[in-house]
Amino acid sequence: MKKKETIPRERNLTIRQELMHLLAGQCLSVSLLSREIRLSEKEIYSHLEQMQRTGILNITPARCTGCGYLFAKRNRLKKPGKCPQCKGTHIEQPLFSIATGR
Repeated sequence: MKKKETIPRERNLTIRQELMHLLAGQCLSVSLLSREIRLSEKEIYSHLEQMQRTGILNITPARCTGCGYLFAKRNRLKKPGKCPQCKGTHIEQPLFSIATGR
């Protein structure tokens, strides 16, 4: 059985330009960005990390749905595996947006 050949989507903007366009004025999770841009979450995280270093990315931290713990001091962009307080694994993904004034 032959593997189906996929044709890459034609892009008018760079990936970071697409991310900035999607994140302008709204907060989105990496899973939504991944579906919209058609890239893996791993690739989206690498672009978001670069945007974070340049200072244009706002992050709404992940939150435990069990006890409400907010992961405010977390430096990594990815969703944590479990809550340090209640040890629960039901955690909302962090949300990302573009800093205003740029």
